[in-house]
Amino acid sequence: MATVTVFDRCFSEETTSGGRFLQERWTEFNARFSRCYGLLQFVARRILGSSAGAEGVIENCRVKASQSCPEFDQEGAFRSWLVRVLIDEALAVLRMNRAGNVKADES
Repeated sequence: MATVTVFDRCFSEETTSGGRFLQERWTEFNARFSRCYGLLQFVARRILGSSAGAEGVIENCRVKASQSCPEFDQEGAFRSWLVRVLIDEALAVLRMNRAGNVKADES
């Protein structure tokens, strides 16, 4: 079952005059994200130490990136920015895991 995000619904509506423009930007974002997917998987797995949780981190990265995606003319700049967003998300997961382990140890 395909996951439909808020962004899919918002960008798919062409009821406003800017709807087509938003749809094109969303399509371009998804195409660029898809081209970086292998790199994102590699980085997420390396940071987390395993493939467990990597998909969740990548999906969180996709949501955050789609919310605040700046304009990039160069593919490399977009890829670098996207990897930085992913790193931040992966580190947040590690911090939450550590905090959970510390609380479990104290009990």
